[in-house]
Amino acid sequence: MQQVQGLGLYGTYAHPFDRRACTREGGYRGMKELLARPRLPTAVFAGADIVAMSALEAIAEAGLSVPDDISVAGYDNTTFAALGPISLTSVDQAGQEMGRNAARLLLERIADRHKPSTQVRLSPTLVPCRSTAHPPSWS
Repeated sequence: MQQVQGLGLYGTYAHPFDRRACTREGGYRGMKELLARPRLPTAVFAGADIVAMSALEAIAEAGLSVPDDISVAGYDNTTFAALGPISLTSVDQAGQEMGRNAARLLLERIADRHKPSTQVRLSPTLVPCRSTAHPPSWS
């Protein structure tokens, strides 16, 4: 929380999505819970694009606009995230590069079982699209 506030981000931080709810239905229910609160969030970050897409559905049903009323971002940068009338801002976790590295390391280990283990670090990148904007109070 202190790190978030250190970035100048303040407000109520809620996480209504538990591990079992990282599904389309869970994202929809979680967003409905957030929308039922007296104070609406200005932004929602979902741990998976599918959860974020269902949050978009709940926001639209509530008569709110993305990103004008609430910004939404997901994680995975899946192909479907760019589809539709609102292209979803998402974090790309470099899945293809991760797969290439995993295959290469596996083949290297098979060829030489005594080779020391290798650690590969990949940095995720934010792919900004039309589902995020500055909060309304910044206008």
